[in-house]
Amino acid sequence: MTQDAEFPFELDDAFFTTLRFNRLPELPPTLNLEFSVEVKIHEEQFPDRLQIDVRLVTPGEQPLTLLLELVAVFTPVEGRSVPSPERLSDLVNKRALHMLWPYMVQMVRQMTAQMGMPPVNLGTPHMFHAEPE
Repeated sequence: MTQDAEFPFELDDAFFTTLRFNRLPELPPTLNLEFSVEVKIHEEQFPDRLQIDVRLVTPGEQPLTLLLELVAVFTPVEGRSVPSPERLSDLVNKRALHMLWPYMVQMVRQMTAQMGMPPVNLGTPHMFHAEPE
């Protein structure tokens, strides 16, 4: 089964709703951030439309704190069969979130570089935990 057949949706829109960056005046030479990722799947309009919200947050007190929220809207690819709602979590984890994660990484890199510090690289979570709302 090809990736297209596994996740027969195309990304129509992706936009940030929240960008919050706070840093201490002095940063350690090596900056290792702890972060968590929360995912919300909106399936009210499924299968005509699938909305996924991705939220990245740095918990606790760290030299750099982040809060980013991204909204993505997917629509079905014409001519492809749409999977059942029971498969949404699996499909979103396998394909959709890996399509969206580079947007988060690039935004953090650009913003931290513009803040006068070395660009921060976010690792890729080994597994996203996405469940329908």
